[in-house]
Amino acid sequence: MTLQPTAGQLASSKDEPVKSAGEWRLDWWSIAAVVPAIVVLLGFLFLFFYGIFQSLTDLRFGRPLVHLVGFNNYAALIKTEDFWSSVRATLGYAGLAVLVEAIFGLALAKLFATEVFLARLMRPVILLPLVLPPMSVALMWTTMMDPQNGILNYLLSLVGISRFAWISDPTTAMFSLVLIDVWTYTPFFALIIFAGLQGINDEVREAARVNGAKGWATFRYIELPLVAPYILIAAVFRLIESLNQFDIIFGTTQGGPGDSTAVLSVRAYIVAFQNLAFGRGAALMVINWLIVLVGAFAMVKLWRFVRQRVS
Repeated sequence: MTLQPTAGQLASSKDEPVKSAGEWRLDWWSIAAVVPAIVVLLGFLFLFFYGIFQSLTDLRFGRPLVHLVGFNNYAALIKTEDFWSSVRATLGYAGLAVLVEAIFGLALAKLFATEVFLARLMRPVILLPLVLPPMSVALMWTTMMDPQNGILNYLLSLVGISRFAWISDPTTAMFSLVLIDVWTYTPFFALIIFAGLQGINDEVREAARVNGAKGWATFRYIELPLVAPYILIAAVFRLIESLNQFDIIFGTTQGGPGDSTAVLSVRAYIVAFQNLAFGRGAALMVINWLIVLVGAFAMVKLWRFVRQRVS
């Protein structure tokens, strides 16, 4: 006795090759869409590992033979005071800039959450510093901070303050760079924190008011804890960029006066492209990358802890 397949079974068996072909065609389209991203990622990884390889060599401009020297470049850097001066300048610049930007960004975000006239006036223009090229920002502030003809000293003279050295004095150069960074990137903090404030349910604020909480108490015990994860996630991005900052610093001081603002990225450029010691310059950038990695991981850990507490 034989069993005859039904019409439904025949139809399903005929459709299986068609479905399989469609699935394979969909997979090929998916692969084609992912390939460019994979190529770019592999390119970045190649450059990164090639930079690490360079840091282990004595590569110099004009030298035909390159020898592996292991960690000699790192050992030589650690023994110099210039290296530790750059580390202090990098950490000081990034830490102070991110802290001040977070404070001012929180204040601006709180202002934008209100309906006062100043808030409505500043909302359309607050993002303008972010869209300017960093080198243009550096050149603009260099002109304004000119000790003789700069507009900042002219404004200070109107209120009876003597001329300020700004970027021409080692004791004030770092302060001036932090000021430029704060002016440029505080809107980034303000935008993210403002989004966090807008996400707070009004019922939470109303419940706090019913329980007798005033404006400052509501901000301190309700709003600030809820927007803390937003502040920290913005700080992660800004810390990474501040530790790698090059354009603003090189465009204004080029690491001077002396080496007061020679952060690791600027010193690596000077060592590699002015002193033509590419191997040692690559070692400086690898050390800078390690500092960025440790700082980013620490900030992410703090963000996760705060987020769990808020949840």
